[in-house]
Amino acid sequence: DQESYFVRAELPGIQADKLDIQATGNSLSVSGERKISEEGNGVRYHRREREGGTFSRVITLPGDINAEKVDAELANGILTIKIAKAEEAKPKKVLVKAA
Repeated sequence: DQESYFVRAELPGIQADKLDIQATGNSLSVSGERKISEEGNGVRYHRREREGGTFSRVITLPGDINAEKVDAELANGILTIKIAKAEEAKPKKVLVKAA
């Protein structure tokens, strides 16, 4: 919207305390680790939809941000991040003078 950028990521199986979110300039970095519990020795899988391990993504936003105003929420495997735009990046209304 005119005040903020919004980022959503699907992160099933991730715990909030396993996420690291960094915001600077015009980019957002999201990294974390998904741990898959061990089933025991000799267990084999026919198909495994999610793998464990670390991940990292850097997202370049279309304008500068206010890194002091970033809110993140993780609910039901969906990470939603709201990032306030820097004042310079917000649209400005231009008044047209009649001649």
